[in-house]
This record gives sequence, structure tokens and C-alpha cells, in this order.
Amino acid sequence: MRYSIVSSVLLAQTVSAWLPQDRDLAAFNQTLRFEKLGKRFEPSLPSGVTKIRGVNFGGWLICEPWLMANEWSQMGCQASDVSEFDCMRNRYSGSNRDAGNQAFENHWRTWINPDTVQSVHDVGLNTIRIPIGYWSYTDIVDTASEPFADGNLMLPYLDAVVQKATDLGMYVIIDLHGAPGGQQQDVFTGQNPNPAGFFNDYNFGRSEKWLTWMTNRIHSNPAYASVGMIEVLNEPVSRHDGGNRYPAPGEDPGLVQTYYPAALKAVRDAEANVPDNQKLHVQFMSSKWDSGDPRTSAAVANDPMTGFDDHNYIGFALSETGDQYSLMHSACTDSRLVSGEDFLITGEWSMTSGVDWSDAAFFKKWFTAQQQLYEKPGMDGWVYWTWKTELNDPRWTYSYATYLNYVPTDAAGLENNVYQDVCAGFT
Repeated sequence: MRYSIVSSVLLAQTVSAWLPQDRDLAAFNQTLRFEKLGKRFEPSLPSGVTKIRGVNFGGWLICEPWLMANEWSQMGCQASDVSEFDCMRNRYSGSNRDAGNQAFENHWRTWINPDTVQSVHDVGLNTIRIPIGYWSYTDIVDTASEPFADGNLMLPYLDAVVQKATDLGMYVIIDLHGAPGGQQQDVFTGQNPNPAGFFNDYNFGRSEKWLTWMTNRIHSNPAYASVGMIEVLNEPVSRHDGGNRYPAPGEDPGLVQTYYPAALKAVRDAEANVPDNQKLHVQFMSSKWDSGDPRTSAAVANDPMTGFDDHNYIGFALSETGDQYSLMHSACTDSRLVSGEDFLITGEWSMTSGVDWSDAAFFKKWFTAQQQLYEKPGMDGWVYWTWKTELNDPRWTYSYATYLNYVPTDAAGLENNVYQDVCAGFT
């Protein structure tokens, strides 16, 4: 974890992958949304919503125990099992493997489901980002050394969720969140490698196979009709990581010079017979992530159908995480723009901070300030981390924030938020 959707540069290009408005996705049509919700009025706003406004489905297809302690326990995993890899190895090895598969399948069926997608839609959001691990494609798993639950068992539940998103006209981003060997020393990869073990030809090759497989799945299964972007790697080890993690073995220059162009090629080769206006945007971490600039690869720089993913956790970046002025000042004065990075979204952010979560007045302002930051001209929107947790904390849990009315609860409210003056005194 951790203004127009089409920039003027993209408009000037003759070749482009599809964007939400190209298919008139219903979740981007405010009038249609209000009619479906049984409203008796149309919002008096500029026609159409053109920004990505969404949530991550964190903790679903890759478990993160810190945000789901009760669920983790109910799955038969213990606190010492810090990742999926560890739980399956420690609790469900040998003849007990089938029980582990059942425990994880129960989680995949219930943590997120089509009703969840409906709830996300009904609070005014138009996009979901789905983090997923490479073990979803069982052909590339080394079962002798990688004891993940059988990933093919998650696919019917993934299919049902993206089908519901397609039915509702919501945009979907599929994110390779857990790569072979682990691209970060963090359990969001599904394992807990030390050091990160992704950056070698063997694991690059397995990820390329996963991208080919998922791209074919997206283009051959009608349920995936509103999947418009595939992210080739989430949050690799970066220069802002502590503990001298960067660079991980093989990362520099392997990530930018070898993996990124090969990942792009894997998707484009799978799309060889797909019309340009139906191709996927291929997404890379923004250079602001500081693990290398994807556009230093000519293949990436010259492909007009790329996207970029900025992650910005203000509460982690500041030394005084409880200082309200500093938090607001950062949101009100920062810029996430990077020259040359078109179709740029902030794909992870939250309201995590040292401010007590019960301070409703502050969090309403801070959410609005961050929304405006990620919707500035040149930015294409945002995806909050995350929709659901067991933390009972609106700083991390968008669904709980809507329950508390810390954030707008419909599309009109989110649109109106753009025009609120919350930054006076913080610039």
C-alpha cells in the first residue's frame, strides 16, 4: 500500500488507449447516477465528472494483517504470521494445505464482493483499484518454495467484482501489487523478503508472463470491459525507504532498463490484435516514488498509452505528524505533477496522521485539501487507500469516513468539494 482526465498532450496524440469518457461509463455521468439512485433532481454542476475518484480494495486479494487482525485470526493465521506466505507455510503445510485454501477462499469471497462495489458507487466514486499478487496465475508459482494458497481459487470472485463494476460503469485498475520474490521489504507483497528479491531476470520473466496472462484475460472476458489500466509493479524499493534498502540487489538499473520496457512489451504483444482505442493504459510508478524514472526507457517514453502512479502519504512524510498546520500546508502547497508523465493519478493516499481521528472539522478540511491537490490541472484524479479495514479509523478507511460524514457521500458532493476554499491561511 502505501481537471480533465485527458491532458492536452494526450488530446494532441493520434493514438490513445481508451479512457472513461470514450465509453461513456455511467459512473462518470452524474445525471445517470442520480437517476439510478432514485434522486428527483439533477446536480447543478458542470456536465460530467472527468476525474478519477476511487478507492483501493486493499486487504482482499493480498492480505495485510495490520488492517484486518480479526479476519486474519479467523483465517487460522497467527500474529507471528506476518504475510500470506508465512501463514500458509506455518499453519497449512503438507496435508493441511486444503484447509488453508479453504480459509483463503472464504476470505476472497467475503472481504470484498459485488455488494461492496455497489456501496463504493453509491457514495459517488467512479473507480476501483484492485491490488493482486502474481500467484493468481498458478502456472508461474514455484510450489516447492512458494506456499501461497492456490491463486486460481480467487479468480471467480475477482470476475464477479469486475463484472459488477462493468455493470455500474466504473473504471477499474488492475495492480500487480505482489511480484515474484517481493519488490519491497513489506508484507503488502504477500511475503516478507529481506532483502527484496524481485530484481532478477527469473522474476522479471515471471512477472512478464503474469502481465501477458492478465492482459489476455482482460480482453477475452466481457466481465472486464471497464478495466482500462494495468499497473506493472506497485511500490518497488525506493530511495526514501529507510534501512539502506535502496537499491535492492539487481534493482539499479534492472528495474528501469530491463523490467519496465519488457513489462510494457508483454502487454502490447498480448494486444497485437486489439484496436488502439481498446488497448489498456500501462501504468508505472511516478518518478516521484524515487525508484527510477520509467521514462528513461525509450520504449516507455515513446508509448502514448502509458499512465503513471503517484503515492503520497503526507502523514508519513512529515516529522510532526500531529501538527495540523503542517499537514494542511503540505496539501495546500504541494504539486504532484511531473513533466512528461501524462494520465497521472495519485493511486494511494490517506488521512493517516497523528491527529486524533475524532477531530471531524480537521479531517473534513484535510480531505478536501488533498482532493484538490490530486485534481489540480494536469492531474487526473485519485484512489484512496483503502475502502475497508477493521481499524475503525477513518484516516485509513474510506467507508468509515463516509459513515462519519468526514468525506462527501455522493458524486455531487465530491464535485462541489473542488470549489471549497479550505486553504486560506495554510499557504
